[in-house]
Amino acid sequence: MFIRLHKMTVMPTRILLLLLITAFNYTFIQAQGQPPQIRGTLPEKGIYRFPAFIEGSIVFRNGIISSARLNYNVSLDEMHFINQDGDTLSVAEPVTISFISTGNSRFYYDKGYLQTIDTSGAIILAFKQSLASQQMRTGAYGMTTPHEGIRNYTFFTGNGQRYKLGEDEEIKVTSRENYFFGDAYGHFKKAGKEFIYDHFEKHQADLKEFIKTNHINFNDLKDLERLMQFCKKIAS
Repeated sequence: MFIRLHKMTVMPTRILLLLLITAFNYTFIQAQGQPPQIRGTLPEKGIYRFPAFIEGSIVFRNGIISSARLNYNVSLDEMHFINQDGDTLSVAEPVTISFISTGNSRFYYDKGYLQTIDTSGAIILAFKQSLASQQMRTGAYGMTTPHEGIRNYTFFTGNGQRYKLGEDEEIKVTSRENYFFGDAYGHFKKAGKEFIYDHFEKHQADLKEFIKTNHINFNDLKDLERLMQFCKKIAS
């Protein structure tokens, strides 16, 4: 079996995931492109990539393909789906997966899930979001301010941590994007010069000149997209 039961549990009162049930604002992706901006209050079940579970396919390394209604849980770094009984399940042993397609998006698993931005060239450009939260306190006139002795939390897969809050507190969530280059086999490395040089050995001189002249920042999506276009040009 490739799945494990991952039913959403109800936390006791004053526990983070039950208190933070208000809506959050973020832009979701239905096609390859810009990573979504996540900024708002963490809802009860965490932050999902898409507003609803959508039809998709899980392609395993052994060639088996499984169809399901899928959604990626950013908070847990897990791919979830709903079975015929209405239970929310998560994909087990994701290392056995070649890739997952949901709508017009594709996910790979390499020490965590990565969502693709551009797969049209010899290399893949993908991103991963990490969430950070800030404890806030509601003061006079309903205004929220950072809590004294502020603590920042980063959510990792299966960390199992629970944070108690007072009745006048909430958690504000923001995200940070990290970009990766990958190959057709689903092997990824943090976006950098070395990966590009290794995959375009015959064009290293041109690439070095382009990166230097255009001041390419490997942490900036627009710069990476320009670099990807140049790589496609020299490879054609």
